[in-house]
Amino acid sequence: MDRITPICSLSLAVALLAASGAEAKKVTAIDSGSLLQAYARARLAGSEGALDMAASAYSAVLTARPDDAAIAARAYRQAIVGGEFPLALKAAAALDKAGALPADGQLLYLSRALKAKDWPAADAALVALGKDGSFDFVIPVLRAWVAQASGQGDPFAILDAPTGSALTSALASEQRALILVASGKLDEAATVAQAQALASGGGSAALKLTVASALQAAGRHDTALMLLRGDEPEIAAARDLLRAGKPLKVGSLDAAGGIANLFVRVGEAIQSDPRSAVGLTLARLAHYLDPSNDGATVMLARLLANVGQSDRALELAAAIGPDSPWSGAAIDTRVGILTVLDRRDEALALAQAKSIGPGATLADMVRVGDLLEALERHAEAAQAYDRAIALGEKSPDMADKLWSVWLLKGSALEQGGDWAAAKPALEKAVQLAPLQPVALNYLGYAQLERRENVKAAMALIERASQLKPDDPAITDSLGWAHYLIGDVASAIPTLEKAVQGQPGDATMNEHLGDAYWAAGRKYEARYAWNAAAVLADNADVAARAKAKAEGGFTPALAAR
Repeated sequence: MDRITPICSLSLAVALLAASGAEAKKVTAIDSGSLLQAYARARLAGSEGALDMAASAYSAVLTARPDDAAIAARAYRQAIVGGEFPLALKAAAALDKAGALPADGQLLYLSRALKAKDWPAADAALVALGKDGSFDFVIPVLRAWVAQASGQGDPFAILDAPTGSALTSALASEQRALILVASGKLDEAATVAQAQALASGGGSAALKLTVASALQAAGRHDTALMLLRGDEPEIAAARDLLRAGKPLKVGSLDAAGGIANLFVRVGEAIQSDPRSAVGLTLARLAHYLDPSNDGATVMLARLLANVGQSDRALELAAAIGPDSPWSGAAIDTRVGILTVLDRRDEALALAQAKSIGPGATLADMVRVGDLLEALERHAEAAQAYDRAIALGEKSPDMADKLWSVWLLKGSALEQGGDWAAAKPALEKAVQLAPLQPVALNYLGYAQLERRENVKAAMALIERASQLKPDDPAITDSLGWAHYLIGDVASAIPTLEKAVQGQPGDATMNEHLGDAYWAAGRKYEARYAWNAAAVLADNADVAARAKAKAEGGFTPALAAR
């Protein structure tokens, strides 16, 4: 039975785990009563986020019950979350003995073998991993890295062997350049990295950063700079560092560093579930293999925050310095965590400090605007976006991003009630990016809300819909435009499509209700309004929808 009655408070758990050395020995020689207490302490401490205490208690229980696979499984996952690798290995051994070791446990064994340069153990872990099958797509790349590091076999022959897996081929193509760097073949690495970047429409940021770092160390500044093309924040930051003559700190260039990058790459691909145990395990192993890999650190911090380990996540992200390509990502991570914790003033102070410091970027200034907007300080947000625009206009690299900042500025002004200033900003966004659906839709819908330039606004939304026909928000705007010009017959199916695409949106349901009422479909109108009233997170929208559901439509209650 999995449920255990909590027989001690967290304060008692702290007291027990902070016992003297003599008392600690008593815990090791554990009887059945103490075993239950220790297990309860472990579960309680883990649930409260006291990872060190949880690890100590689980270790004591596992020592007393080394054949209990259920305890070992809990200890294993708890140890991975906490980064307690001695406990993780101890629990993995117990699970392995019971035939219950998860596939990522073999990745743990492989990582330990790599750090110890124990190549027979690394080969054994790969054999066991192959029998499981869960990570078949990555095994050839892992084998290639082990061959390179051990000097036993040809890593490139392993990468070239057919696998029948498109994913394996893609990973092998990326990792080839990194293995070439580790093998001292820098010219070939640069050629492969350039080809990979062209073939994949940009290529992996970690790939480009690693090869660029090696080129910089070899004095090949211009070649490194040519490789650092792309819009990713870490790539832009690396360009700035390179131009300033600062070293690119991207982590280890050996097999441990390469496999750490591989784990990050795979972890990013499977993060659709932010609480995924496998994603967190991969991030932990990447950080274990190469603590100097800031990309792995950022990923680990984000995933730890997702499982309630905010303090540890903040500590990890704060350790990434300003001269790292991932400095911006680290600050974004800290700001996001602080915002979720409702420590918005701290988040804003952190963002503002970065935005006024030397080397502040457009992204730094936009971050401040976004935070001010979240705090509903709309005029100040618009000013922050203005500073970003002023900086962006000085840099040719930023020209293609300015439309989005103009859009943010216009949105802030519009939300703050300054439509006279908002409209020109939104028009500027459309002028700079006439094929961006989000800009077209925003300007069109903002005018529709005010019943201003309805036909011109509708033309904007129609263009946005043609560019992005399956976007529920744009579809809703188009349907609402039809309604406002009196074309109810066209409005209803369009609004129905929008609600089908995003049934939890209050505004879309309210729009559909108004259209149903205009068509005489009053029962369906009330149903849609009731849904809007329940779904609305805005009190005014909820009250308006409820009033219509109860008393019917009046012009004063028309949707906005």
